[in-house]
Amino acid sequence: MGYRSDVAYVIRFNTVEQRDAFVELVKHRNETLWTEAIDACETKYEQPIITFEVEDVKWYADYDDVKVHHQMLDWAVELYEGAGYRIIMLGEDGREDTYQDGVTDELWDYIYTSHSLNTEFPRLKESATTQE
Repeated sequence: MGYRSDVAYVIRFNTVEQRDAFVELVKHRNETLWTEAIDACETKYEQPIITFEVEDVKWYADYDDVKVHHQMLDWAVELYEGAGYRIIMLGEDGREDTYQDGVTDELWDYIYTSHSLNTEFPRLKESATTQE
């Protein structure tokens, strides 16, 4: 992974009620890093999902806050049958790491990467003079 990364994930539950119960469970742990992690997520969708996205961040596996996000993903799948997640980490070096667990078929619609090469080269004009 690059020095700085862009990171996004989605957790899908079977129902909005399961999602809301999970959010409350995380908050009731009453641990600062867990509360900060869930507060950094968007949790108020009509669909039974939780999303997270951040750009240009140091996302190292041994950082405590990063560990909590990964533990939270795994915990959702452990607690709720049919839950699933997909996480993509894109390093500034172009390296992409993707992990998923649980029921993830629908999650490709929520989170994916797109690479493109765009150019706007000037058009060559034909020479007004011809060479013989």
